[in-house]
Amino acid sequence: MTNDAQGIADASRDGLVRELLDEMTDWTAKDRGPSFKAWHRHSLSLVHLNVLTTLEFEGPMAMKRLAEAMDVSDASATGIVDRMEKRGLVERRHDTEDRRVVKVHITAAGSKVFSDMVAKRREMLGAILKVLTAQEISGLLLGMRAIHAARARVLQTMPCAPDEQPGGPHAPDPAAE
Repeated sequence: MTNDAQGIADASRDGLVRELLDEMTDWTAKDRGPSFKAWHRHSLSLVHLNVLTTLEFEGPMAMKRLAEAMDVSDASATGIVDRMEKRGLVERRHDTEDRRVVKVHITAAGSKVFSDMVAKRREMLGAILKVLTAQEISGLLLGMRAIHAARARVLQTMPCAPDEQPGGPHAPDPAAE
């Protein structure tokens, strides 16, 4: 390929990348609205979702660590956890190794929040996929597999930030044990 042809191919590729990014990142208020309304119907705020996500990712946490992870005061975290505990989303339990420590655990109802979200998302995506042809679905599947493989390759080459380490930023350092 000549330099001119390569330049045209690169420009075409860059244009395709921009179009794909536009397609993949377009999330309008009309798209977001139903999700936010569903969360509020179930008395879930974004803070509650943050707590549930943190506990799901990191496992049970002492209140002080949870407050640090959420970047709020201990008193604010206590109030948030109190409200979530009343709704059955989390529970406090004494640590098995040190009974003085009370840890916050996600409950089955708390975990169900995410499984319900996944089920709803699958339902909506299923309705969309039903209107595609077999050829369109095949092409989309091929593209999605390529995206997932490329993501894995990119993530392997990136140094992990503390928040992205397995076990999260507050996980104990195994070397320190």
